[in-house]
Amino acid sequence: MRKTLIVPILLLAVLALVGAGCGEKEAEKGVVSPGEEEKVEEEKVEEETESLADVLAKAKGVVSYKYDAVITTPDQAPITVKFWLKGYKLRWEGSYEGQSVVFLMDQSTQIAYTYIPAQGIAMKMDFSKAKETAGETPTEQAESVMDYNPVTLDTEVLDGKTCLVVEYSSQTGEVKMWIWTKYGLPIRIETTTAEGKAVAEIKNIDFGSIPDSMFELPAGVQPMELPFLGF
Repeated sequence: MRKTLIVPILLLAVLALVGAGCGEKEAEKGVVSPGEEEKVEEEKVEEETESLADVLAKAKGVVSYKYDAVITTPDQAPITVKFWLKGYKLRWEGSYEGQSVVFLMDQSTQIAYTYIPAQGIAMKMDFSKAKETAGETPTEQAESVMDYNPVTLDTEVLDGKTCLVVEYSSQTGEVKMWIWTKYGLPIRIETTTAEGKAVAEIKNIDFGSIPDSMFELPAGVQPMELPFLGF
């Protein structure tokens, strides 16, 4: 179950036109009355624009967050997978063949576990298979977008978040992404292939503190070694 995460990013504020109500003579002299000072500052902010690369760079500063990924693929009902990320650690919770499954991954140690709560068992996984199963995080996707020479289409507000909308071609198909301009993270990704359109959306994003225990196996659970295991 490989997930694709996405990102619309907000492009650019429209330049406001300055009204002609305040004396051209003072403007020519460079004099700004106290009442106009705030307006000038606001106009400067509106004129400032961010490039796609600048917006995406913000994702590097996001080191701890949790979210729900809602994934829809052709002819399949949507599924929801929960993620927690903190530094190099990731927790992934979903359902596999009707059973709750938890993935725990630590990129700094290259160790990953699959834990099945209902059975109280855990398996140490081949890290590359675990990584493929979990897919790319929004932060990782933000880091790779520029490799595909994306084209910026528009700015949209999605789920209350200002996003920059970009499009590009990848080895998997045609991708359209909404990138949240505030944090540089993709929050919606549409991938179109010969089989149809797959959509991944990030919901319920929370940047609050995450305890380290979320990335650990429960006390007393001894993982088995199954290097071939992958879902």
